[in-house]
Amino acid sequence: MAVEVDRGSISDNFMDDTELIFESIELFMESSANRLKTLAEGVAARDADKVMAEAHALKGVVGIFSPGDVMEAAKVLEFMGRNKDLDGVDEALAKFRDLLAELTRQLGEWRDEIEEEAEEEDDDDE
Repeated sequence: MAVEVDRGSISDNFMDDTELIFESIELFMESSANRLKTLAEGVAARDADKVMAEAHALKGVVGIFSPGDVMEAAKVLEFMGRNKDLDGVDEALAKFRDLLAELTRQLGEWRDEIEEEAEEEDDDDE
């Protein structure tokens, strides 16, 4: 399983608006951390409805940036919750958490690059 951030496609979807991409990455990082925490709480409590709802929300957010393995892992959790069959949910959560961490790392690097480029442009304007 691999995490791939297709910067070209994402840039196209955001009409090459790096400020919007930067803000979206920031929002993603904040909201995904909160939702992951709530998802983990649902898994620990064996609350199938909470697992389904949080996994569904995460699937949508993740799909904006990486519609591959991370999204598929969220889908697995969503279906487990929807079917109220949480056998193996701890392993599914661990897999999703690892993939989400890699996605977050890659997006963090991109966010930092955007920020550095903006600072360089500001320096050039002076």
